[in-house]
Amino acid sequence: MHKFLSLTRVTLKNSMGMLSDGNSKKLTTILLYGFLGICMLPLMFALYFFVDTMLTNFHFLDQDATILALTFYICCFVTFFFAIFLVPSIFFFSNDGETLLALPLKPEVILGSKFITVLIYEYSFVFMVLLPSVAAIIKHGDLGIVSILAILLVFLLLPIYPLVLSSIISLLVMCFVPFFKNRDRFNLISSGCTIVLALGFAIYVNSASFTQSNPQELMELLLSGNNSLIAVLGYLFPNAIFAAKAIVENDILQLIFFLLISFVSLLLCLLLAKAIYFKGLIGFSETNSNRKKLSHQELGKAAHQKNRIITYTKKELKLLFRTPAYMMNCVATTFIVPILMLLIPLVQGVTIDASLLPQEIMAMMNDYWYYFLIGGIVIGLFIGNMGLVSSTSISREGTNLIFMKYIPMPLKDQLFAKVLSGVFLAVITDILTIVLFGFLFPIFPLPMLILTLAASLVSTVLANYIGIYLDLSHPKLVWEQEATAVKNSISGIIAMFGGWGCAALVGIAAYMLPNEIIKYASIALLIAMLILSCILHHKMDSFAFKQFKKY
Repeated sequence: MHKFLSLTRVTLKNSMGMLSDGNSKKLTTILLYGFLGICMLPLMFALYFFVDTMLTNFHFLDQDATILALTFYICCFVTFFFAIFLVPSIFFFSNDGETLLALPLKPEVILGSKFITVLIYEYSFVFMVLLPSVAAIIKHGDLGIVSILAILLVFLLLPIYPLVLSSIISLLVMCFVPFFKNRDRFNLISSGCTIVLALGFAIYVNSASFTQSNPQELMELLLSGNNSLIAVLGYLFPNAIFAAKAIVENDILQLIFFLLISFVSLLLCLLLAKAIYFKGLIGFSETNSNRKKLSHQELGKAAHQKNRIITYTKKELKLLFRTPAYMMNCVATTFIVPILMLLIPLVQGVTIDASLLPQEIMAMMNDYWYYFLIGGIVIGLFIGNMGLVSSTSISREGTNLIFMKYIPMPLKDQLFAKVLSGVFLAVITDILTIVLFGFLFPIFPLPMLILTLAASLVSTVLANYIGIYLDLSHPKLVWEQEATAVKNSISGIIAMFGGWGCAALVGIAAYMLPNEIIKYASIALLIAMLILSCILHHKMDSFAFKQFKKY
């Protein structure tokens, strides 16, 4: 037990260092995470009102546990989804693997300490979902002693079962499929499979076969009461169902089942680790390199002098496309939105025939051009930092940041090239989104779509400049894996959620303000964005020079 506690403490200390940029003061880091927590409050309030409304509507049908089980189910599913990536990186791909193998430690002790680390990571999301859900259920009923005890235990133990599932999958894959022992290969294939599964799930849920299947059965389950609708959720995560019933029904037996599932699954995971963990931990590699010998002609062509900004931008883009972690987290995510826009309506059979609309409506759209302007601004703000390209461009340099100081190229040009790489990918997404939108809903005039695209370009450029300023202020230069530089970057998270928040504010303002004000406000906002982008570009060199002195 002493070895387990000591190793857990050391593992937690090292892993929490992944959340720091290695440069900022503790107070600054705490304030940034506090700001991020404040940004999550609207989402928590929205979830609370959703659960509260659902409980109000379903209470007279005696389906309270179904609503609570649904939130627990979502929590378990998202925990499992993120653990698929987090578990291998901490269990197998961390740099302490060889050191731990040389120490007199049992495999179950090592895996147990790493499991605690992953569990603490997951608590941040679990609490964000559980707090509003449990607050809503407390409001709607008198809870007994068993229910109160169940709430406390659910907060602590709900993520264990989905983490055990992902841990067992990782143990079996790493032990019996040596092909995945290359980190880049594993990240690329697992990320690709996850995106395909997520898209497939979204398409299936939105398909007619799902939404129209067995409506009579669902109605009978709904009206029969006694939380019978809970059977629709299935039993992939039975702990969520038992936890919900224990809280709503004040049932000690359901609580015991929940505890048994959590602890027995964890015990099985540790026994499996004892048998195969070391076998899976041995023989890992970082990357594979193909050493190609260049001919004299190829070398002369490659060394030919070109425009330095274009060359540096190509270097950034090649790095994004050739590094699997960056490819999946920065490039692939930017194309998910247009793909979903195209596939989901096609699966649902949603089409609009423009010939059926009166010509007066078609002509009227030209009079409301400012709404297309606002739409373009919202699209650019939403997509601008969604791929985390510019907002992690400094963090991705890591310990090689000194390279930027010594190459014979002005710092301003290097930073501008990094911004261009982010703008390039974001603009492609803007174009695809607007073109697909025009394809699915061919009722909008072509000039209005072009206006939307132009406005999105302006807001996209501004979003990327703000992203690189944030990363210059708080770069995450200390990391073990490329994915950490993107996923755990505070600047990237703030840039992405900040952009989404600004897009929401612009959209809400356009909805609430009268047309006459929107007409002039949209032009003023676009001009202000252009001016701010020019100012940020002009001041970027001096700001970066000041920040680079701190690194």
